[in-house]
Amino acid sequence: MMEKQTMRRLLTAMALLIAAGPAAHAACKDEVATALERQRKTSGFRMKTKMLSEQGLVDMTVDYVLPNRMRQVITSTTEPKPVETVIIGRDGWSRIDGEPWRPMHPQVADAMAAQMQETLGENQEGATLGDFECLGKIPVQDQQFLAYQGENVEPGPQNLSPGAAEKPKLPDRPVRVIYVDPTTGLPMRSIFARADKLDKPIFEATYTYPADIKVDAPPAPGAPVDKPAEKK
Repeated sequence: MMEKQTMRRLLTAMALLIAAGPAAHAACKDEVATALERQRKTSGFRMKTKMLSEQGLVDMTVDYVLPNRMRQVITSTTEPKPVETVIIGRDGWSRIDGEPWRPMHPQVADAMAAQMQETLGENQEGATLGDFECLGKIPVQDQQFLAYQGENVEPGPQNLSPGAAEKPKLPDRPVRVIYVDPTTGLPMRSIFARADKLDKPIFEATYTYPADIKVDAPPAPGAPVDKPAEKK
């Protein structure tokens, strides 16, 4: 009798764990979605990224001012001279190493404007965030952030065969980790890395939220300072 009761309790506990797993992951995904939505509702933010590429290390700083302004500065190992870009609405201007600003080709400006709006969430309808699991509080440079790890699903057909989801995950699989400030609820860091090498990310972005952040139209043809091209 005692063995039956013990077995019943074990089965009940296992059932509760199985049932709680997807719910817990769903809650983590909701928390990530809330943090990203909160970021998109700020007046603006600064993103600094480091990325390893075939050309070496690429550094990029991007100022976003909602709803439709962006200033981007890129340097790399192969091109240390800063390449600057300003996008306002669907208009864009660029320059290299402090040279005079030049209007961008309309197709290039449109492509960068679309990328900006994707980042800012205007075209997020129907987008798939993916699943995330909660890692709890993790220290990053003497600060404590809430961390969420998501699987970096490769594009293309997915394996939907029975048991595919239960297969062991490879330790060196690519993952994304988002770090959120527990006080403000805003994203503070995001990385792409191998699951077993989170301390050596392939891509790293850090976010700050300056109160005085702004993006002005550059002194260039077609971009009057008093009436920058917001609507086109």
